[in-house]
Amino acid sequence: MSLRVLLVESDVEDVLFLQEALAEIEGGRYWSNWVPIETLHADTWAKAGTILANELLDLLLLDLDLTDVQGAETFRRAQAAAPQVPVILLTCAEDAEVAARLVRDGAQDFLIKKQIDCAPLAHAMRNAIERHRLLSATRASSMIDSMTGLPNRGGFLTFADRDRKLAERLGRRLMVLVAEPKNLSEITAAYGEQRRDLTLIEAADHLRGLVGPADLVARITPTRFALTIFDTDVEPVEAAWARFHSTTAAHRIGIGAAIFDAAHPASLDVLIDQAESDLAPAAMAVRR
Repeated sequence: MSLRVLLVESDVEDVLFLQEALAEIEGGRYWSNWVPIETLHADTWAKAGTILANELLDLLLLDLDLTDVQGAETFRRAQAAAPQVPVILLTCAEDAEVAARLVRDGAQDFLIKKQIDCAPLAHAMRNAIERHRLLSATRASSMIDSMTGLPNRGGFLTFADRDRKLAERLGRRLMVLVAEPKNLSEITAAYGEQRRDLTLIEAADHLRGLVGPADLVARITPTRFALTIFDTDVEPVEAAWARFHSTTAAHRIGIGAAIFDAAHPASLDVLIDQAESDLAPAAMAVRR
């Protein structure tokens, strides 16, 4: 039994280097409990698409800039052609931001080609395969909240921790928000559980409308939602906080925030606790 890896790379020198690296990894120096590696190669997307459609593969090493397709579109095509195959992106330093966004969209990892060596490549391959299997199993056991259609707590913890690690790796800030509709107890007492559930669904729809395609929103408890928002040049987390605070207040949704800073990293559990603590004073003020 062998590990089947498709290397999609158009640069001849990079192909030779990566094939040599895979052969050295196969030798067991960097991964003792490893099966033989069978490497397939395509130098264009046209060839890669044919292989993905006709071969069983365990891993895809994908250069984002091929002769016939470039950038994010390369990954989009690979994702559409073989969603069951984990993908490690191969990119140049200038495109690291693009690759990081694609990790949030489903790629398992990315490597800067000029920095690739056998040890980090073996580590990335192992993690990509194991993480993809874990995510597939988790999805199969359902990560979706049936009432709102949002990820549930398990889904949030899985994807938000990925976001936190990505923020640390890129030296970016990440904002974790916890939100809760106000006066839910009073609404339930006055109008019943059906009206409470409708309020939660309305809050979910509102929060979903506030986030961008790369952001995450989930229902983490029966009454609370959680979000992750990346700091960007277009909208720093301070601006995102001001926008969220203003519009959620108008919809009677309390909100608390915590900021992950790579210079002072914190675990996801700590960030959620901080955001919930930030939410608590507003909730107490409403009750009074």
